[in-house]
Amino acid sequence: MSYPTSFNVYKKTAAAQFTLLIPRRDDNGRIQKPGAILLEMAPSKGDKAYDWNQKIYFAFGLNDLTQFFDDPYSDKWGSFFHKNGDTNKKLVISHGEGRYEGTYTMNLYSGDQRIMISLTGGEFTVLSKLFASALPKLIGW
Repeated sequence: MSYPTSFNVYKKTAAAQFTLLIPRRDDNGRIQKPGAILLEMAPSKGDKAYDWNQKIYFAFGLNDLTQFFDDPYSDKWGSFFHKNGDTNKKLVISHGEGRYEGTYTMNLYSGDQRIMISLTGGEFTVLSKLFASALPKLIGW
């Protein structure tokens, strides 16, 4: 069994880490729980230092990835919402505008906590390609 590494993005405002979570299988090899892509974001607490104790988790499941690969210029694109018990989490991915065209911002909310990170066009392209290559792994294909 192999364990993939994470895709990490470090900026002045925050850090983001994307990790592939492989599906859980039973003793017969059947999938008990599909995989996911775990996003962990932590706010900055100084120069090249991040407060991982204040991180917010967000797991991209198959339905989230289906929406991610939808038309990025539609009004519905880029807003993901999860409710787990009393905890509401929302991830909003936005296109940069004006002089920031070609870049993206990710805002992750959990309750009243918010963490924001920007992505270059290249970082977003790498993330998109990693998401696409992860799809079959999430369902054990």
